[in-house]
Amino acid sequence: MVLCAGVWLTHAAVASAQQPREGPTRARTLAEDLQLFSQVLNQIRVNHPDSMDSHAMMMAAIEGLVGAVDPHSYVIPAVRLDSARQRALEDGKLATVPISFAYVGGVPLVVSIAPATQASREDIVAGDELLSIAGETVSAASAAELELSLAGAKGSSVALRFRRRRLDGTTTQLDRTVLRESGDEATAVPAAFMLDTMTGYVRITTFANAKVADDLHDAIGRLERSGMKRLLLDLRDNGGGLVAQAGDVAGEFLPKGAVMYTTEGRKASVRKTVKVARSFWRGERSYPVVVLTNAGTASASELVAGALQDHDRAVIVGRPSFGKALLMQGMPLTDGSVMMLVVGHIKTPCGRVIQRQYRQMNTTMYYRAAGALADTTGRPSCRSASGRTLYGGGGIYPDVVLDESPPTPLWLTRVRESGVALKWAGARMSESLPASVDSFLTTQVVTPSNVQDFRAAAAAAGVQIPAGDATDAQLQRELRTVVARLKLGDAAFFRLIVVDDPWIPAAIQAFSAASILKGPSSAP
Repeated sequence: MVLCAGVWLTHAAVASAQQPREGPTRARTLAEDLQLFSQVLNQIRVNHPDSMDSHAMMMAAIEGLVGAVDPHSYVIPAVRLDSARQRALEDGKLATVPISFAYVGGVPLVVSIAPATQASREDIVAGDELLSIAGETVSAASAAELELSLAGAKGSSVALRFRRRRLDGTTTQLDRTVLRESGDEATAVPAAFMLDTMTGYVRITTFANAKVADDLHDAIGRLERSGMKRLLLDLRDNGGGLVAQAGDVAGEFLPKGAVMYTTEGRKASVRKTVKVARSFWRGERSYPVVVLTNAGTASASELVAGALQDHDRAVIVGRPSFGKALLMQGMPLTDGSVMMLVVGHIKTPCGRVIQRQYRQMNTTMYYRAAGALADTTGRPSCRSASGRTLYGGGGIYPDVVLDESPPTPLWLTRVRESGVALKWAGARMSESLPASVDSFLTTQVVTPSNVQDFRAAAAAAGVQIPAGDATDAQLQRELRTVVARLKLGDAAFFRLIVVDDPWIPAAIQAFSAASILKGPSSAP
C-alpha cells in the first residue's frame, strides 16, 4: 500500500486509476452502475473501521438519488416524519409562519413572505438564509419538514435568525420575531384602484388564499362601476398557490371551456387538458388587459399569465417569470418514508413548457438562473390564436421586456435591516397623519425637516446615510411608504409603491398593443 496525500491506496488501485482509456467513451448501462453501487457499499462494509448503519447509508443514497433528478423532488425519511404533528397542522390546530422557503445547496432560503402579515413588515427578504429557530440550528432537510418544525400555537411567535448576503459581498445576521399566522386570512388583492379616469389597477399577491378569485371579482366590479375601460393586472412577486384559484381567476377574462393548461408525463393518467370551469367572462368585458410579471412570478401565477397571453386576452409586460410548472406526487416508501417526486410538466394552452431547464445544473445554479434568460435565443415557441409568436422554456416571456429594477442601495438595505425607520415612524408620526389613502397621497406626510430628523436618528443607531438631494428624495419616499404601511395598512403601501414605480408608465404604453388583440370569442 502507498500513502498518497494522507490516503492509503493499494498499488492495484493506483495502477487501475492511471490506466489510459482508449476509444470513444460510451454511456454506462444501468446494470453496470448498479454493480458499481454494490461494489462501493461492499467495500465500505468490509473495510471501514467503524460500525455502519446500513439503512442510514441507503437513505442517504436515496435522498441523493432523488435530489439529483430535479431541484424540486425530495425525500422525507421516516425518522423525521411526525404524522401527529402534520395532522394537527392540516386540521388547523397548529399554525406555521407565513414564509415560503426553498432548499438551495442544502440550506433553507426565503422565497416569499405572505402579504398583510406581521412577517411581511419585518424586513425579511427573498434570499435570506434561515440559520436557527428559537435558538436551535435548523435540522429540517426539506421545505415540507421546515414548515412543520416552524409550527406552533396559532398567534404565538417564534424567534428566527437569518443570514443575509448584501450586494457588496458582506454578510450580516438578523434576528426577527415572527408571528405564527395564516397568510390566507388577509385578502390576496390588497390594492385595487383607478390609476386615471380609465385605467384600473389590481395587484394579486398570492394564490394561496381560497378567496383570491372572489376578491378579484369584487375588485373588478368596483373598478368597472368607477368607469374602468382597461385593466393593469399586477402579478409581480406572486409565488403561486392553489391551481384551482388560478383557474377561477382566468375565468374572469376567459370563457367557460377555454383551455387553461395541459399536463404531460410518462403515465397516461398524468396527461390532462384543464379548462376554465367557472367564468364571469362576457362580451362587454373585452377591454384591454396588461399583465405585469417579474422573476418572482411563479407557479399558479404563471398559469394565469400564460393562459391570458395564449388566448390573446392580455399583453405581458416586465421580466420573464420564474419558470416553475411541475406536477408532484407523494409516494410512500416501504420503511415509512415519503418521496415527493415530479411526475409531469405543465404547458400553456398553445403548448409552451413553462418550467425552466434544470438538467446539467446543480440546485444553486438553477435558482440563480431565475429570470436570467432575457432573450428568446433557444427558447421553444408556439403561436397564439391570432398568430403571435410566444416563447416558453424558462417562465412566461413578456411581450414587452423591461430593464431590471435597479438594486437597492447599500445604505437603504442597512436602514431596513436596522428597523430604525419603523421605530422612527411610530414615535414621530403618530399625531399628524391623514385618515385616508387619498388624503395621504395629496399630503406631504414626510417633510424635508422630517428627513433630517430621521438622518439623526439613523446615525444614533449606527446607520450612516450618504448626503445629497437624490438620497434625500429616496429617503423621503422610503419613509413615506413606511408610515403609510404602519398607519393605513397594505392598501396604502401598495398604492404608494405604484406612484413611484417606473414600470407603470411602460405598462400603460402597452395598452395600445393590448387594444388590438381580439381575444377569445367563445370557448374552444
